[in-house]
Amino acid sequence: MKKISILLVTFTMLLGCGDDVVFNTPSIEGNRNGELWRATYYAADIDFGGFIFEGGSGTEVLQLVTSNDIAGTYELGSASASVAIFRDAQGVVYSTANDPHETLSLYPAEGQIIVDFVDDSVDPKRITGTFWFHAYTSDGLKTVNFNEGNFYRVPLIGGLVAIGNQNTCLQATQALLFAEQEFNNTDTGSPEYPEVCNNYKVALQESIDACGDENGDLQTLLAGLGDCL
Repeated sequence: MKKISILLVTFTMLLGCGDDVVFNTPSIEGNRNGELWRATYYAADIDFGGFIFEGGSGTEVLQLVTSNDIAGTYELGSASASVAIFRDAQGVVYSTANDPHETLSLYPAEGQIIVDFVDDSVDPKRITGTFWFHAYTSDGLKTVNFNEGNFYRVPLIGGLVAIGNQNTCLQATQALLFAEQEFNNTDTGSPEYPEVCNNYKVALQESIDACGDENGDLQTLLAGLGDCL
C-alpha cells in the first residue's frame, strides 16, 4: 500500500510540473511578462556576421540577433550591436535598441543572449542557448520583458530578415566596430592612417544615420577626427 501511495504521489508531482520547460524537440520559448510564451515555428540564420534566431506564435514574432556567429554571451542594450526584438499580435514592435522614456522609472533596455552550443555534426546545424531581456517601443512608453528564455536545437536554415530597420542599424553598428578596431590599431604616423581614419569617419556617420545618436557621442568622435591628415 505504501508503494502504491508513493507511486501516486510521484505521478501527481509529474503532472504538476506539466507547465515547466521540457526540451525534447527544437523550440524557442520563455516567460513573457510572467506568462509562458512558446513559438510554434522557429529558425536560425547568419546575417551581417551574426546569428538571427526567430520564433513565432500566430502573428507574434520574437527575434534574437547577435553580433557574431560563435558560441558566447552577447549583452543587449541601446548601445549594443546585438538586439532582441518582439512584435506583438497588434503589430507593436519592442526592441532592446530603444531606451525607456524619461518619464518611466523602469528597467533600462538590457538583456543577454547566450549561445551555449552550435552543433555542426548535423545538417542543418542546430543551435542551443538561453536569453532574457527588457525591450521598449520606439517612443519608450511601452515595454515587454522575457525571462528564463531558451532556444533549443534551433535549425540554421536561413532566409530570415530582422524586423523593422534593426538589420540596417545592426549592419552599421558592426561595420563601426570593425572600423574602430582598425583605427585603434593603426599608428598616426603610418602611411595607412589617412585611409583608415576616413573609413572610421564614414562608419561613424553611417551609424549615426542608421541608428541615431541621442547623446551625441558618435558626433563628438566624428568631429574629433578632423581631416585625418
